[in-house]
Amino acid sequence: MAHRRCLHSALLHGTALISLKKSPPLSIVNALTPKPNPVITTSNLEPSWFTPWSYVRHFSSRKSDDSENEAEMEDSSDVEEESDEMASDMVRDYSPGEKEAEAAAIGYKVVGPLQRSDRVFKDYEPVFAVVQIGSHQFKVSNGDSIFMERLKFCEVNDKLILNKVLLLGSPTQTIIGRPILPDAAVHAVVEEHALDAKVIIFKKKRRKNYRRTKGHRQELTKLRITYIQGIEKPEIKTDGKPLKAADKKPEKIAAIAQERFSPHGFVLQNNGCLC
Repeated sequence: MAHRRCLHSALLHGTALISLKKSPPLSIVNALTPKPNPVITTSNLEPSWFTPWSYVRHFSSRKSDDSENEAEMEDSSDVEEESDEMASDMVRDYSPGEKEAEAAAIGYKVVGPLQRSDRVFKDYEPVFAVVQIGSHQFKVSNGDSIFMERLKFCEVNDKLILNKVLLLGSPTQTIIGRPILPDAAVHAVVEEHALDAKVIIFKKKRRKNYRRTKGHRQELTKLRITYIQGIEKPEIKTDGKPLKAADKKPEKIAAIAQERFSPHGFVLQNNGCLC
């Protein structure tokens, strides 16, 4: 075995020496002729027998860095796509027909700006309605204010008609739509466009040194309900005198208690039966 190992090592050394290219002896003609300087690179310095054993090393820290870089690239790409979509929506020019169609799909119609001569705010009426705006439903009455996600194509002091009315109710009757009431409508006025409270979005991947913190404030629109159309309003009768609750005298209350309760603690009915 030792003899075989010696022969094997000798063969390896011999092949390595043979593979090395020895430079031939320079002649006088070759020495006198000028030659351009060759570019020295690392590949020229390495012998030919070294190339098969060259390999690229990968460390765990490098892999984690690559994964973090990939995650950062994905997050940045998502943010860029969202910002591009928002920018495209803001920059895009809508025709009047497209504006009306998109607003009708959400559930409202823009009538126009509020004028000084308009008297849209009326007295309270005992009527309520359930309206749908986008994917949300609201129960509203005359004079109520509601907040919702920002509505497009409307500005402050614009008059709106909410045409997706699902239900109408009053003290005398209730009208239910299937699913919408075609003759009903709720009139409103845009009071302001505001921002909701800030929400923190925190992402973490354990053992990856990955933490991302972002904030978001949702854009909102505040509407003031002015009128509910499509149901009869009952008349409110007011005599001008405040209603007073009937006051019972303590003597009558004590007498009723003695009649209904026996000394043993049982309740006595009017017919004298125990229960």
